[in-house]
Amino acid sequence: MPTKTADPILSPLNEPQRRAVEHTNGPLLILAGAGSGKTRALTHRIARLMQDGVKPWNILGVTFTNKAANEMKDRIRNLLHITQGEDFGIRNPESETRSPKLPTMGTFHSICARILRRDFEHLGRDRNFVIYDQGDQEKIMKQVLKEMGIDTSELKPRAVMGYVGRFKCEAVYPKEAQKDATTERMHKIITAYSRYQKLLAEANALDFDDLILETVRLFHEVPEVLDRYQETWQYLHVDEYQDTNHAQYLMITLLAKKYRNLCVIGDPDQSIYAFRGADIRNILEFEKDYKDAEHIKLEQNYRSTQLILSAADGVIEPNPNRPKKKMWTERKEGPKTVVHEVSDQQKEAQEAIKKAEELKSEGLSLNDQVILYRTNAQSRLFEEACMRAGLPYRIVGGVKFYQRREVKDVLAYLYVILNPYDTLSLLRIINVPSRKIGKTTIEKLQAFGANEGMPLWDCLNNVERVSGLSESVQTRLIRFTELITKLSERSRKDNVSDLTMSLLDATNMEMWLRDDTEEGETRWENVKELTTVMHKYDALDPETSLTSFLEEVALVSEVDKLQDAKDDALTLMTLHLCKGLEFEHVMIAGCEEGLFPHANSSFDKEQLEEERRLMYVGMTRAKTHLTIMFAQQRMLWGETQVNAPSRFLDDLPEDLIERRSDDMLSVFAWVSEKGIQKAEKGDLEPFRQDHINVEFNQDVDAEDFDVNQDIDNELEENSRITHPVFGAGTVLKKRGDVVDIRFDSGERKSFALSIAPIKPL
Repeated sequence: MPTKTADPILSPLNEPQRRAVEHTNGPLLILAGAGSGKTRALTHRIARLMQDGVKPWNILGVTFTNKAANEMKDRIRNLLHITQGEDFGIRNPESETRSPKLPTMGTFHSICARILRRDFEHLGRDRNFVIYDQGDQEKIMKQVLKEMGIDTSELKPRAVMGYVGRFKCEAVYPKEAQKDATTERMHKIITAYSRYQKLLAEANALDFDDLILETVRLFHEVPEVLDRYQETWQYLHVDEYQDTNHAQYLMITLLAKKYRNLCVIGDPDQSIYAFRGADIRNILEFEKDYKDAEHIKLEQNYRSTQLILSAADGVIEPNPNRPKKKMWTERKEGPKTVVHEVSDQQKEAQEAIKKAEELKSEGLSLNDQVILYRTNAQSRLFEEACMRAGLPYRIVGGVKFYQRREVKDVLAYLYVILNPYDTLSLLRIINVPSRKIGKTTIEKLQAFGANEGMPLWDCLNNVERVSGLSESVQTRLIRFTELITKLSERSRKDNVSDLTMSLLDATNMEMWLRDDTEEGETRWENVKELTTVMHKYDALDPETSLTSFLEEVALVSEVDKLQDAKDDALTLMTLHLCKGLEFEHVMIAGCEEGLFPHANSSFDKEQLEEERRLMYVGMTRAKTHLTIMFAQQRMLWGETQVNAPSRFLDDLPEDLIERRSDDMLSVFAWVSEKGIQKAEKGDLEPFRQDHINVEFNQDVDAEDFDVNQDIDNELEENSRITHPVFGAGTVLKKRGDVVDIRFDSGERKSFALSIAPIKPL
């Protein structure tokens, strides 16, 4: 009798995942804890819809990263045995004979970019817009502040862009923002916001936030366009819903209004992007918006050991107003979380690299290990330690490939070819490679444009009217405009890789970059690598080929590129970038008050809650090994800081961790301060190494300690003391049995009076 073949969609799922997949119509909220297989649940759900007859073009999947979108597409192909096919853009099944084989999937930004490429003209805008990155945005804002006569020491472009970003995330336009401005400073910021938007429009450019904001405006102002997309995407899925901002919420709400088949999945405990405008209320209040929503929890973890999960639960537990869930796993055994105290930041870097090397020698690849830190400023010492040890490493979020000068030059050419009114890109390339078009010439062109109300491209096409330009300069400018015009014509018949080769030949870019130096060779190799990326768009029609490539460049994240890592190397990255990733060994550095949690959160309850969630996210990236490090003192931002261990460490269950330290006395003080010593004074048991599970990195003679010595109970701040190892010092602070002492040598340490060999002077 033939055996029944297992259902490939339902059989690999646990019971809650199966319920999520079998749910089809109506709103659905899936609370998915870290490592609980949410991508599996989401992809199997979409595959089940397609298996049940829902057309792929009627399904939309919104992901947090391009990497996640590509992973989901691959899984759906495998589940449904779909042959590899192109699925670029947004297809209209009524007007196109070739239907996509897969649903539309991508990030909010990439999906909105495609919508605007198709329908932006309904708002009176040209669909051949360019997308400005952060550097471009700050250049425009710098120009705005200069026009307004504002000194950048008073208002920095990046700071103003921070306000602009927050306004856009809340879907607030300049006119609305101005109504609530209560200070002169805020009036200036909103005026700059308004002028910034005008300059973007003149350049036919959008920034990242505009992609979503303008899509929402399109849906509001052109109901027939909204209706078309509502009919097209009848089944919506949003991953990482806890990280959506208000503008994204509005977009999804509008799309889901007609059929209400909205599935959102996420975890409030992993909401860590409030600084980008993410609103945790979107997921916490989903059931208020959709009172008939089904609610499913995914609590089984497939990534970490139970020891790591329980430690992470201890850290996140104090946060209020969170949906209760208890993560569990079948991986019951594993090493304890190591909490490692070091003397300073140099020692921290050395110990982190040493630990990575130890695990590598035991067979764990460097690719499976990561060092996480709260701020980018911390990365330098880890880089230096890797270089000293000869250990390969990669920094995620460092100097980005697409931000390299030579790469940005080529991209600027492509932006201008697509849209010659992109003044920012035009200014970048007008003398690249050198055409002897200097600053004075450009100023004359800009003055003429300001006087005539004419953009730079139009000025270049009227150089004979610009006073003060010699005949030779006019000739060079005319040749440049002819080059751009010729390449623009080619862009209508050549794909992006062929177009770029024509560009490089026409400008003699290779000779200009390869200047017989090692750096020149590297620059040319970067340009060649850029052309390699372009080849994936060779099969598309010319216009789509160019715009699709430029969208990828504008919207790709550094985290997306981790999937392409081939060489074995230790990863260094900030905690904010580690979301969605996993490693066998995770090291979290700098766990001290003022650094993590960050000093900015000290007086803000909501920010402190987010810092705690950030710690939780970092801890739950670990599969097997988790190391948490803090320093007694560190030099950061130009000054030495002596901060207490992070409050998050106080919430780690003591039976799940293993303490290590370069300083035995300091650990004893910490143990005592946390209230672990429950025995009477003089009882050695609480301090034995096997009891409190402390490993020391330096030899200490047990005879140095006399736990029964009688320390004066009246020892106060500013009292003078002496220590057999560190010498004379002054008591800075006393907290119960623990004192902070600054020794005359300059060192500062904490001790438990009940065990430390301290004598009053």
